[in-house]
Amino acid sequence: MPKSRLWVVKLGGSLVHAAELRAWLAACAAPGNPSCVVVIGGGPVVDEVRALQATWAFDDGLAHRLALDAMAINARVAAALEPRLPRIERPTPGMAGPALWVPQPPCNWLALPESWAVSADSIAFYIAQRLGADCTLLVKSAPPQALAAGPVAAAAAAGLVDQHLPRLLVGSPATELRLLGLDEHEAFVQARAAGTAPGARLSAAE
Repeated sequence: MPKSRLWVVKLGGSLVHAAELRAWLAACAAPGNPSCVVVIGGGPVVDEVRALQATWAFDDGLAHRLALDAMAINARVAAALEPRLPRIERPTPGMAGPALWVPQPPCNWLALPESWAVSADSIAFYIAQRLGADCTLLVKSAPPQALAAGPVAAAAAAGLVDQHLPRLLVGSPATELRLLGLDEHEAFVQARAAGTAPGARLSAAE
């Protein structure tokens, strides 16, 4: 019997307004090996948090916690769209998918800086580390030419991933990190059936 594998799939918050969202959720909810744990970004709701902070100058710690609330809103929408994805509040080592992470405060177990350097990218990778996942797949709405293999530090410098992610990847070489475009859900399904990770791989090396 083949070893049970796990992928963490982070769907960028911008996908909440994309027609491809249902296809991605269905692909992740379908049974198979690897199984999938889905993390949804905050997208436009987080943009509103940024605007509120600019107006009222509250600290980054509060902004980070509000951003987690924004992720929870989008995750609840995703749960309504794809009921085959069971909700989880606290990823537990040894668990398997399919599952959808819905943040539930306080997220004290999430040992990451409370700053804008951390986005759903780092959170998804941290969850993958916690679960011992084989791979973290970051699904982005960026142009295809931007989703190229290379050093994660270069991707962070280009604003494609968050600023904290390079530190996490250096500390966890066993978990792959890959980028996919929002229109690559069919390629994702095919790669998953073959047991091979799709997308452009980001490396820890400079």
